[in-house]
Amino acid sequence: MIALLVNPAAGGGRAAPRADAMERALAAGATVRRYTTTGRGDEARQVTRALDDGAQGLVVVGGDGAVHHAVSALYRAARAGRTTPPLAVCAAGTGNDFVKSLGTPSHDVAALAALVHRGQTRRIDLGMMGDVPFCNAAGLGFDVDVLTRMQRPSIWRGTAAYVVTALTALRGFRGLDLQLDDAPRQRHLMVVFANGHVFGGAFRIAPGARLDNGQLHAVAIGEVARWQRPAVLGLAVLGRHLQHPAVTSRQRSAFVLRGDDRTPLRFEADGELYDAPSGEIAVSVLPAALTVYG
Repeated sequence: MIALLVNPAAGGGRAAPRADAMERALAAGATVRRYTTTGRGDEARQVTRALDDGAQGLVVVGGDGAVHHAVSALYRAARAGRTTPPLAVCAAGTGNDFVKSLGTPSHDVAALAALVHRGQTRRIDLGMMGDVPFCNAAGLGFDVDVLTRMQRPSIWRGTAAYVVTALTALRGFRGLDLQLDDAPRQRHLMVVFANGHVFGGAFRIAPGARLDNGQLHAVAIGEVARWQRPAVLGLAVLGRHLQHPAVTSRQRSAFVLRGDDRTPLRFEADGELYDAPSGEIAVSVLPAALTVYG
């Protein structure tokens, strides 16, 4: 049985018709059972239901948030000793960052269903931000400020809401004082730990990142004058920001990030907000921790 996990709110409601098409394509070669989320983060409960029902494959129809919560559930089930099925993603969100690195036909339901029917799989890495797994990227600073601002009431929706909020945050964000490993503490616009190479919908934040090499890319953008921020982020869209003097990048399997000892750090993982229990976070990679179709 293939479990079809659907977040109907993803992509401003575009996920529902995509899920119908995905279900028809999968049903041509397998038994399919549909699991629909009823609220933010409900993916974990639905994945547990699917595992209890004996799912042999999991196809998520949604955006990066839905994938994040589904992967978190698979990770915790595997930690508990349960056998977990391979994952495929039918992209139906706004940014769909993870699938850009995954390289599967996530926008083509027929091709994706054929991939699932063939049963060919591979293993990819997961990042860990403390005890929070992430499949694509996690970060602190500007990206967290944008997501926090987006929780406030607004007349804007979808991509427009993100763009308007990001432009406001570019002017208003004061920066975040952080120490990465043994480097000197300094003010940062943002620090991103990338497993995949795309971040924030359009930014090629870590052009050399791969999902299966047992490494994370830590990309740190230091203090930048407010008037220079759009130019730096514009370079990131092209993947050319790594040459900017305010940007540093390092690649390894583990990092330690320290903020203010008095204030717990807030971070995002695959676009979902979390509060760390303290001002220090251990960041690491779990090699070959997730099975995907591909």
